[in-house]
Amino acid sequence: MATGRNEEEVPMSNATPREAAREMRMRYWNDSMGNIPFPVDPWEIADRIGIRVQPAPLNNNLAGFIIREDADAPTEIYVNEQDHAVRQRFTVAHELGHFFRHKDDEDELGFVDERAELAQAGTDPEEIWANQFAAELLMPAAIVKKWWAEGMSVGELRRRFDVSSPAINNRLSSLGLI
Repeated sequence: MATGRNEEEVPMSNATPREAAREMRMRYWNDSMGNIPFPVDPWEIADRIGIRVQPAPLNNNLAGFIIREDADAPTEIYVNEQDHAVRQRFTVAHELGHFFRHKDDEDELGFVDERAELAQAGTDPEEIWANQFAAELLMPAAIVKKWWAEGMSVGELRRRFDVSSPAINNRLSSLGLI
């Protein structure tokens, strides 16, 4: 259940995806000592901001979407109810990236996370930004590197971060670890 609309508390920023994810995690997830409880729960972060997240019967080519009709309207995220829970988690984190980047836009907000070829190819700058944000929110680079250096396996990392095998493999690859 939402704790109230706190969207105005999310800072406007020209931050990189990594900086933006860190800022959101520190503000809405980390404990009082600044530690990150794992796995990070993007559903809870959305709730703390005041964004409603709803599983929905979406077309198979859609993972989810975020929508806000105008700057004063509530923001909502919908995820494909047929997707596995770890896929839904990444979709929510991805949509939070769109929110962070565009929350102060006065126009309506709307992004659709498609499984289309263009989206999979990683050529749309907006989608690349949101994917990088989601990866950093759920799998912080510093922690991934630390745990990898300590000898944690891919499977153990996947379980600790509660992400899919493709997500952790992409993260390890993007960090130059595999």
